[in-house]
Amino acid sequence: MEPLEILEKKIYELVEMVNSLKKTNEELSRMLKEKEEEARGLIQEMEHLLGEKEQVKQKVAHLIKCVEAL
Repeated sequence: MEPLEILEKKIYELVEMVNSLKKTNEELSRMLKEKEEEARGLIQEMEHLLGEKEQVKQKVAHLIKCVEAL
């Protein structure tokens, strides 16, 4: 093989590698966005549940006071 053919082959291989890495990067970016959205949803759910927990805690404290008053 001539040096020019070797260089051309290496360039094509590099272009293929770059294209493959771009595709992989796009897929990983998409997956990251999905996981970030999932994490935001879980954070919102956790905040909601913590709010409910506090409400239940207050209601139980009120009921205990009512029972103690009897």
